[in-house]
Amino acid sequence: AALPLHCAGEYKQGGQVLSKLFVSSYTPSLSALIKAHTRHAKMTQEITFAAIGQATPDTSDTSFKFAPLHYIDQELGDIEGLLPIPSVMFTKVMGADATRDQALQMLVNNQWLHISCHGRQVPQEPFKSCLAMADGLVSLLDIINADISTHEFAFLSACETAMGDLSTPYEVIHLAAGLQFMGVKSVIGTLWAVDDEVAYKLVLAFYKELCKDGTLDCTMAAGALHKAVATLAKDGVPVQERAMFVHIGI
Repeated sequence: AALPLHCAGEYKQGGQVLSKLFVSSYTPSLSALIKAHTRHAKMTQEITFAAIGQATPDTSDTSFKFAPLHYIDQELGDIEGLLPIPSVMFTKVMGADATRDQALQMLVNNQWLHISCHGRQVPQEPFKSCLAMADGLVSLLDIINADISTHEFAFLSACETAMGDLSTPYEVIHLAAGLQFMGVKSVIGTLWAVDDEVAYKLVLAFYKELCKDGTLDCTMAAGALHKAVATLAKDGVPVQERAMFVHIGI
């Protein structure tokens, strides 16, 4: 998704807006979507959920510079409080413990994943697009090489994790698409940079909606995101500060 088509409409009094009519979801390819639907019937009862937060990554060996994030501790703590424990095996990794290797291990070992950190799309070399951890970067190439073929859901609460490229509109190569290509059935990412506080508010509204019935179902993620974004709109968050959140998959 290079454009926020889900936000198309007439932004004037009485105008029709697509987001008020439909729940939107994207897919990087029809084959990835078909694969996700085929695998959905094989869901297991056991739910393992990992939350990874990194507010102050070390990027000294890279050209990236990131400011500290201020809402990650609160974000992950609120997620833990909203999940239907004890039916969910929850693991939280933060701060100095949220290293590159630990993030990759959590990615492989948990069918549900929430990552809150800095993200960066690299248009010239998209396989180097990354999530910033305590001691380095988790790249799209790292994700592609991980075994995540049975995974249910991932929320990438970071900037640019679903950013497309208008110069190559038929090639979808970004972090969120990589997760779905490799097997994650339902993914949430961002089309461009997102404010730290806005991301926190969206995440909180999303998990409140997703977990309201005391269960976790990845096929309800698109609807939960739709309602969470609508909550931001009611709170007066401008459209350009909330339109970046997109759902990919089933």
